[in-house]
Amino acid sequence: MHRVAFLVVGCFVVCVGLVLLLAPDTYFKLYAVAYVPGMDFPARRFAPAVMALGALLLVARRLEPGPFLAALCLICALAFLGVAATGVQAWHSNVARPAILGAAALEVVIALVFLGLWMRLRKV
Repeated sequence: MHRVAFLVVGCFVVCVGLVLLLAPDTYFKLYAVAYVPGMDFPARRFAPAVMALGALLLVARRLEPGPFLAALCLICALAFLGVAATGVQAWHSNVARPAILGAAALEVVIALVFLGLWMRLRKV
């Protein structure tokens, strides 16, 4: 089960990183209330780190169950919950469009998948 989750989420995260690198205006126009072209720089600067996380997940899918994989699942769950929380907070403070709530819902689902994997893998 962890192999599929890591593959799907890893590909998703790499794609988000590519959007941030190649077309950050698309991302910001979808989620931000006010788009300013200067916003592209931080997105492009952060994009390689996002793609690296996706690559890490893709590589980790081949790991056998154990303490490292369990810890990685917990870290990913907490990271996606944090990203979801920042999206909801941005919407609540009128910085983000309502579309961010859909993204936050997806991020919570991803976090729950990783939490479930963590609960299964920590017993191995």
